[in-house]
Amino acid sequence: MKLFPVQFIQRALLCLVLLGTAPFALANSNLNAPPKQVTQTIENAKLMGYGTLRWFGLRVYDGQLWSNADPEGFNYKRDPSWLELKYARDFEGSDIAERSIDEMEEIGAGTEVQRQGWLVKLNEIFPDVKKGHTLSALFTPGTGVQFFRNGLPLAKVDDPELAEAFMGIWLDPKTSAPEMRRELIGLKR
Repeated sequence: MKLFPVQFIQRALLCLVLLGTAPFALANSNLNAPPKQVTQTIENAKLMGYGTLRWFGLRVYDGQLWSNADPEGFNYKRDPSWLELKYARDFEGSDIAERSIDEMEEIGAGTEVQRQGWLVKLNEIFPDVKKGHTLSALFTPGTGVQFFRNGLPLAKVDDPELAEAFMGIWLDPKTSAPEMRRELIGLKR
C-alpha cells in the first residue's frame, strides 16, 4: 500500500499521539476508582492528580488524591480529601510513623511535644506494609482523619492539628516532595 504525503503525516501524527499517551496509561494503571469512603464522604469527589515518590531513583509509592476542589484553589487545610499511597516496597509501620513525624517537623507542623505524642499515636496505627499494599487517609477539615489499609479501616483520629500535619507531608507548599505535591493536586500533568 502506497501512502500519499498527507496520509503519511496523518498516520505519523496518530502514532505520536498514541505513543505520547502510553506513559500516561502506564502511570495510571496503578490507580483505583474512588473508594466507597470517598464517594460516601466527599460530595462531587474527583481525582485531582497522582504521582510517584522516588528515593534515589527507587520507586517508594504511587499516590493519588481525591477531593471536590479545583486544583488552583485547593487548600489542604480546608478541603476534604482522600490520599492513597500504594507501596512499591515493604516497610515497617514504625518506620512509616517516624518518617511521617520527620516530615511534619520539616513543614513546621506542631510543637516538639505534639509531635512526640503524634509519634506514639501513629506507631499504634500504622501496620507493616508489603509491596502492593495501600495506606490511605480520609481528611475531614476541622475534625480529623481516618486511616485505612487496603481499603479497610485502621483508626479514626479526632485531632484536627494532627490531621492537617499529616496531610501537609504531601500537600503543604514546604513539602520535601514539591514535584509530587504538584502532581497530586493536579497542577502538573
